[in-house]
Amino acid sequence: MKSVLKKEILENITSYRFFVLTGLLFVLMVVSIIVSYGDYRLRTENYNLLRPHASETDKIILQPEPLSIFAKGLDANLGRLYKISALGIEVHSSQQSINRLFSLFTVPDMLFVIKVILAFIAILFSFDAISGEKEQGTLKLMLASGTKRADILAAKLLGRFVLVFVPFALLFLAGAILVSLLPDVQAGSAYWTGIGLIGGASAVYVLLWTALGAFVSTLVHRSPVAMILGLGFWVLFVFVIPNMGVTVAESISEVPPGDRVEMESRLATVQSIYEALQRVKKTRDERDFARIMNDVRETNSHLFETYTPKLNRLIAFTKGVVRLSPAGALGFFVTDIAHTGLSDDIRLKNAVWMYIDRNFNRLGGLEKGPVEQFRLRPRTVGEVLSTSMTDSVILIVFCAAFVGLALWRFLRYDPR
Repeated sequence: MKSVLKKEILENITSYRFFVLTGLLFVLMVVSIIVSYGDYRLRTENYNLLRPHASETDKIILQPEPLSIFAKGLDANLGRLYKISALGIEVHSSQQSINRLFSLFTVPDMLFVIKVILAFIAILFSFDAISGEKEQGTLKLMLASGTKRADILAAKLLGRFVLVFVPFALLFLAGAILVSLLPDVQAGSAYWTGIGLIGGASAVYVLLWTALGAFVSTLVHRSPVAMILGLGFWVLFVFVIPNMGVTVAESISEVPPGDRVEMESRLATVQSIYEALQRVKKTRDERDFARIMNDVRETNSHLFETYTPKLNRLIAFTKGVVRLSPAGALGFFVTDIAHTGLSDDIRLKNAVWMYIDRNFNRLGGLEKGPVEQFRLRPRTVGEVLSTSMTDSVILIVFCAAFVGLALWRFLRYDPR
């Protein structure tokens, strides 16, 4: 087994494939960090410009997360400005890039590099793990020497995993250290814990794609065919299934878009005020102002309570479909760790709504006294891990399944 492992590493580490793919990974990771930090700094400047002072209780905006440099996720939405009043919530767009040319091109963050490029490299390193040995005639020699098939497969998986993951891990750690030293980045214990969890998830992800490549290699007897099959699985799991989940959910969903809900809320508020004013004209009772505000409150509460369950069902269905792909599960896991995922977006919106509900009477002038400052408690590591537990289990199951399939096929593989 040690001889096979040594052979795997020495043969591949001196190949053009290793230098070309590692060089590609290096370039993309460097560009990703540079551009993502520039975007993070722009959003930080936006936050410093718009953040409310102590006396401003009608504005809510969150500071950008340092880990969004590696996984931007929904950080642009989480960093929007919310203007609060008794009549509802007005959401402002985030500050746009000064250079509009950037909006024409999608710049990958580190999560994109891991999901797409690292999976691509793992497939290209492992598609010929078994079929390549058969074509060279060395597979029969290894089996004739008495080496167990399980040992051969384990050595090949370990060797090709090391060739892909070790360069990535070194570059990722160097990038994390560099980012922690940059201005505007507060690299505390939460930052380094997140870096460690993202690195661990990346290791599982690389191993499952390496195992998938080895499995494909045991399905055929020629390496070119194995490469085509491997790239087919890569396209299916990285692009087709995640995008299909979102498309299918949108096509069958009965949930209206957010801007329509906001418009319905405003129209319902205006209608409630108009009807209440008509009653005031008839009764000449100035105390009807309180009833006007209560009507507004009930209207908005009804709209929120009707919309939220539908939205939660849509999100659950979409996540269920996207999680059929390891790339989708990894995306949910990493964005949760970086505090830029769906759970953080939902948590913020619920917190804003509860803040309005608690302070409605003072916001509407029905009670005297200061309105409390909005505070959103950061999630602890335990809370983050509990939220991302499902996706971490899915990644491990995919990894174990592909390793098991590769072993099952190799035990029945004909080396002749």
